[in-house]
Amino acid sequence: MKNTISIITIIAIGAFVGNMLNIGLSHAIYWQSLDPIEFMKFFAIDFPLLLVPTALTLMPAWLGTLFLFLKGDKKSESRKYWMFAFLALTLTIIQTSIYHLPMNLDFMALKYDAITTTSKLNGWVISHWIRISIAIIGGVYALIGFQKTIKI
Repeated sequence: MKNTISIITIIAIGAFVGNMLNIGLSHAIYWQSLDPIEFMKFFAIDFPLLLVPTALTLMPAWLGTLFLFLKGDKKSESRKYWMFAFLALTLTIIQTSIYHLPMNLDFMALKYDAITTTSKLNGWVISHWIRISIAIIGGVYALIGFQKTIKI
């Protein structure tokens, strides 16, 4: 059972990272190519559509790492790696909640002028790549945690 949860968790982390890479490599580049005011109008349509795949991949990844950390043998090496994977995904959630989500809502509300929008969007993109890197690190720790639990 634990191996099944591990595999589902690793797949979910991979799907989350893939979703985030898609946002960074396609959506963000397109958003930056738009007129800033047009970007905010488009973002109001685009952003809600990106929420579902993000939630459907991040939640099982996060819950799976939490479960595997909590249920791991307290003295096992794998438990430490599952904890690091959980912390990495938690950090992406915190970053999203504190930085990205408020800015996303401000973009949707057309809160900024053109110059501010361009600056905010560029910062958003840089921060998004940091978030992707943290999620990838979480995935690496999950793979190592899984490797430490299976008997080869």
